[in-house]
Amino acid sequence: MWWLAPAFGHLAHSPGRVDSLRFALRTASVDTVRVLLLNELAYELTQTDPLATIGYGKQALQLAQELRFRRGEGWALVRLGSGFREAGNYPAALQIGLQGLRLAEALRDPALQGRALNALGYLYWEQGNSRPALAYFFRAKVVAEKSGNVKLLTRVMGNIGNVYEQLQQLDSALFYLKQGFAMDAREHDLTSEMGDAAMLGNVYAALGNPQVAQVYYRHSIRRAQIGHVTFALCRAYLGQARLFERLGGARADSALHFAKQALAAGQQGRYPKGILQASQFLATAYAARGNNAAAFRYLTLASATRENLFGLAKMAQVQALDLRERMREDELADQQRLAAAQRRQLGLGAALLAAVPLLLLLWRNNRLKQQANQQLYTWSKNLAAHRDALRTALADLKTAQDQLMRREKLAFLGELTAGIAHELQNPLNFVANFAGASAELAAELLAEVSRPVLDRTALENLAADVQLNQEKIRQHGQRASSIVKTMLEHSRNGAAPRLPTDLNALVEEALMLAYQNLCGSDHAFRAYLHTRLDPELGPVPVVAQDLSRVLLNVCANALYAVRQRALAAVSGGEPAGYEPTVVVSTRRAASGQAVEIRVRDNGTGIPKKLLAKIFQPFFTTKPPGEGTGLGLSLSYGIVTQTHGGTLTVASKEGRFTQFTISLPCEIAGLEAPQSWQLQQDVAIG
Repeated sequence: MWWLAPAFGHLAHSPGRVDSLRFALRTASVDTVRVLLLNELAYELTQTDPLATIGYGKQALQLAQELRFRRGEGWALVRLGSGFREAGNYPAALQIGLQGLRLAEALRDPALQGRALNALGYLYWEQGNSRPALAYFFRAKVVAEKSGNVKLLTRVMGNIGNVYEQLQQLDSALFYLKQGFAMDAREHDLTSEMGDAAMLGNVYAALGNPQVAQVYYRHSIRRAQIGHVTFALCRAYLGQARLFERLGGARADSALHFAKQALAAGQQGRYPKGILQASQFLATAYAARGNNAAAFRYLTLASATRENLFGLAKMAQVQALDLRERMREDELADQQRLAAAQRRQLGLGAALLAAVPLLLLLWRNNRLKQQANQQLYTWSKNLAAHRDALRTALADLKTAQDQLMRREKLAFLGELTAGIAHELQNPLNFVANFAGASAELAAELLAEVSRPVLDRTALENLAADVQLNQEKIRQHGQRASSIVKTMLEHSRNGAAPRLPTDLNALVEEALMLAYQNLCGSDHAFRAYLHTRLDPELGPVPVVAQDLSRVLLNVCANALYAVRQRALAAVSGGEPAGYEPTVVVSTRRAASGQAVEIRVRDNGTGIPKKLLAKIFQPFFTTKPPGEGTGLGLSLSYGIVTQTHGGTLTVASKEGRFTQFTISLPCEIAGLEAPQSWQLQQDVAIG
């Protein structure tokens, strides 16, 4: 029967096919056939009605488990996981997807195994977690190539291109997406063709080729309208909106139009990620146009959707599931080693039986067998204890994650408060000094007035001095008020819109605040601070309080590194004459579409083997008690997710470390990039 073959992609998810499957389901008399039909219905509705997919997947899973139909149960788990993913329930999708993969491996079914691997890779890509996504997609590619599953390979090639586009590795993205798009046409896979066309539009737009990008966007929209596939419509419309926003001019209104089309498609298809991206774009676009009411409305929708998709509780569940999966793989490897040991023991027994005539040898081999059994028993006991310890560690990890998240936020606010208090002392000292001087002048003025003969010139001079002191008191009072206002902005919680901001002022403030914090704890510490800020930078759309946290964290790390090297120089571990130096620079990228902030220090540097780990949560090179390992991880999320930028690092151990923050700048009126310009050079020694 044609509807029983598992589908990996075909012409379209048409209402006629869904109706045919439903009719076949009503008339099917064999229960195993009903399981397969339910799975096919779940697959057909994945991109158009994920809630219906979840419903049919649950029915298929329950019936397959009752029948002990293992293959049908495996397909039901894969379909159900895809439904939860499209509905935005990532923890449930990951848990069920891993169950489907384990069952596929147990059944040694390459078609089911390849589909399960592809679905898990797609799930991680949706969450923006590129490394595990690539790992699962390449595993799926190997399975598809070995089994000759061309339809699965068609999907996998495009998905690999999607991940490389997410990583901004555009050449690799173009290579895989073009291959996937060509295979889509040969295999008549309309769903994959629509998705690959939209992603090719994104890649060509990023490469600065808007004409070719438009061709692919329109192709995706035309094909998606035929099959009523809302996720592809959402992606293609949103790609056009971003393209027209970058082009600016008369096309700005078109950008808003297509973004609204994308939002409507995402809402119609219950596609949470599309709703999040479209509402974020509309909030930013309306804010740039001064329409704060519309910007706030879309920002509220984006915040609610983001919390539903990427809330701390859900991400903690995903991390816990990842850890459990790694534990399962370790346990499986241990079981394989144990089985190998048992096979060796059986071989030893066979050798003993063959050597029965040689009694002495038999006695010796029996003794060896007893020793091997004892070692095997000890090993099994240790493995059981190790598994119990890992389960306990998993529970402790979840508790520690929540505690460390709260601690990191409180620590940042504490550092900010300490720096602000130190900076407030200067204007308050001036206010106190000028107030005392004003009191003395007032006393002199009273004395002068009480004289029988008034000296007009003296009175005028005293009055002028009093007036000057009052003006100084007012100026320094305003300075203190400004500092308090800045502190309140930094401590504010919750999502905030990206607004045009003076990036140079934000950078200077973070550098000085980080330096004052360190000097407050180590009064003997001195460093040379150099700022090279582009005076033509212009306003940049950022969330000021969030980006300030990133800058404060990176500057504090740089100052910590030069202080550690300076302490080593004092103790003789470094050559004499070492000068702790931190250089902070801003400029516009050559493309004119981004700005860069660089923080470079001549401190201890980072070992090459640790560079790949520094953005991982809870990883730190500082001694126990001096760092939580969350600062750079949270900073990476703020730069990449909140601002759509990049955060990279370059370092040479014992020489330097440089962090580069690249942020998109879509403010109208920015001129072509210019060379670096030195704004100021401050040495504090």
